[in-house]
Amino acid sequence: MGDNGLPGGLAWEEFVAASNRYRHTRNMGGTRLLELLTWSGKQWLLPRAYIEFLDRWALREEQLVDQARVCSSCGIKGPYWGGWRSSISTGYVTRCPPCSGAAFRSYAGHLRGVQYDSARRRGTRPDDYLSHLCKERQAAVWDHCHEHGYVRGPLCGSCNNRECKSLPYRFLQSGGTQHLLERHSCLEQRTLPPRFRLDVVRTHLEETERHGRCRTQPYAELQQEDPNGGHQFTLTCRWHSPSRWTKDVTASEAAMLVRAFVDAVQAPEEDPATVSPASDS
Repeated sequence: MGDNGLPGGLAWEEFVAASNRYRHTRNMGGTRLLELLTWSGKQWLLPRAYIEFLDRWALREEQLVDQARVCSSCGIKGPYWGGWRSSISTGYVTRCPPCSGAAFRSYAGHLRGVQYDSARRRGTRPDDYLSHLCKERQAAVWDHCHEHGYVRGPLCGSCNNRECKSLPYRFLQSGGTQHLLERHSCLEQRTLPPRFRLDVVRTHLEETERHGRCRTQPYAELQQEDPNGGHQFTLTCRWHSPSRWTKDVTASEAAMLVRAFVDAVQAPEEDPATVSPASDS
């Protein structure tokens, strides 16, 4: 801090210019915070009325959050994080999973193999269904394969964002693989969309490759892709950094890894009740 209480000894004009560089620091509660500051010679002060306004604003925000957690059908309050509020075609709604299950139908795959732009899809509303992924919220959109244009199923806004923005392998591990396989040709060919295929291969390398006898899982990063569909990855040992090496994966090897992943997901889980106990002999 400088003698004027500002970081780095900045002049007031320099401090305002630096703070306005980032949108989230420009205001608070819709007010211009910096313009209200006063330097007392020892510390920066804010008007008492402004502090009281911020307290009322924070209280009202908490009240609105609490209201948004209440199911519009049965009135019970949902969790603070990862709540039941979701976007629909007419705005936002809060509805608990049991009420959503009672009000909307589960998607049974009746649009599998149908193009997103077809009249058949346009005649069916996604908000008549539960989200095909979480099965807890009313759907808002028809998700579809951007590579081939086929409908996958109805998704709520949260699930749609999760598919687009979450880490690919994390999405696959959290139940997303079955949803992606709703595109029938993916299921028939035992494959996945390109960005998910790449992440299956990358994760396999991290699980199987090691730096010598080191047991630490390395970090794999795509280095380049050849015209024939092969990939070259750079692997970095997380323990013996900067130890690095490359690994080439051919197109056929990548396809085999993806097929094995899809087959593992499709394999029926063994019911423990049907497993015969081991003999004592």
